[in-house]
Amino acid sequence: MPAHDEPAPASPAFTFLMIAALLAVWGLVQDALHTAHGGSIDLRNRITGVRLAAEHRDPYFYKWSHSQAERFCDPFNSPSTPVSHTTVTPVTLSAFLPFKNLPYRLTQGLWFLVQYASLGLGFWAWTRAAPRANWLPGALLTCLFCLTPHWRLHVDRGQSYILYAALFLALLPWSRLPSPRGTWLEGLAAALLALLRPTYGLLLGIPLARRRLAAILASAVGLALWAALPLLLGGAALWQNYFRAMPIHAQLYLQQTKLPPARFSPSTTIEGIPLEILGGVARIPFADTSLYKLVSFQLPPTLLLGTWAALAATSGFLLLRRGQVGSPRFWWTLSAWIFLGDYLLPAYRYPYNHALLWPVLLLGLSASTSPHARRTWLGLSTALLLFHAATWFLPKACIPWPGIASLLLAAGVAAASFFPLAKPAAAPAP
Repeated sequence: MPAHDEPAPASPAFTFLMIAALLAVWGLVQDALHTAHGGSIDLRNRITGVRLAAEHRDPYFYKWSHSQAERFCDPFNSPSTPVSHTTVTPVTLSAFLPFKNLPYRLTQGLWFLVQYASLGLGFWAWTRAAPRANWLPGALLTCLFCLTPHWRLHVDRGQSYILYAALFLALLPWSRLPSPRGTWLEGLAAALLALLRPTYGLLLGIPLARRRLAAILASAVGLALWAALPLLLGGAALWQNYFRAMPIHAQLYLQQTKLPPARFSPSTTIEGIPLEILGGVARIPFADTSLYKLVSFQLPPTLLLGTWAALAATSGFLLLRRGQVGSPRFWWTLSAWIFLGDYLLPAYRYPYNHALLWPVLLLGLSASTSPHARRTWLGLSTALLLFHAATWFLPKACIPWPGIASLLLAAGVAAASFFPLAKPAAAPAP
């Protein structure tokens, strides 16, 4: 065969992607097995919470007793605490309304599919706004992310962070659509994210930065619309009880209050599920990497969150003055601030929170202004995700370090927004 007819060899990046993709498929099988053999313990309190709210009962202070229906029982809800195990916003509870009357085992399987669908749809949304040259490295980072114990923990516990990450990535192509369609999609989605997860409230500053009345109106309508949904679900008391319960949760966390678990006999079944399965979790290494844990709780949350909001607003103002609002660098910086803000909330920050790091990694590729910058970011991101994957093998004392490295990376992205991009060198005169 002539030399010019020989097929071109596959690039190393493509080969690496194929290996990572095969391992990610193996991980999907493991996730399915974990879901089948466990109780998705964080999903459970959302389901019991929406069931209670749908009957106009308080999901945030509810205490189950053996005389009450099993469908309201969360075995991880300690009877000694003044609040329940439900901590999500009323809008997040409303999102689980379609599952409230389904058998819990079926709900677990459906939520498993929702998590993986969110991963796929979030990646697809990112590709709609990313240069084609970034698709392969973005797919590689996504597959590597799915190899980490942090993703395993997210799926095993039945968490929701990947939904927030995917909806955030969907904002990119929506923000590029012609007005008024793009304006309303962006405004409604930003308002929804802000009510699903408070740290996404930074998104509400985008309409002000754009200085467009239609964008401000879209966000305002979105806030009113999404905030009203829980009123239809559980009445005004749902929001009131949420705001009453959150300071109590924060205080219990900051004081590191240890509460005894609820007591059940070993033969107990709940909704026909043996307790050892409903309360079962996969053996996945994890540790609390909340900033309050890292600094021994010496800083008040109001000071930290206030400083974070002020710095993020200053960062946004500087990007506005440079005309970069809506640019890839703007979204990249915003994703980094949101990731940092989530770790300032006075609550346990377990590795499943790293689902919010995924958009930071993808958007870093989009914001790269040159092939060299893209290769540098890809190298940093790959090294970080391999460090995350090494958690499977690291000694227990080392488990928090991948989370700390993630915070440092996001802090670097956020800090870089305070400095203008270096201008390319002028071409030499002929």
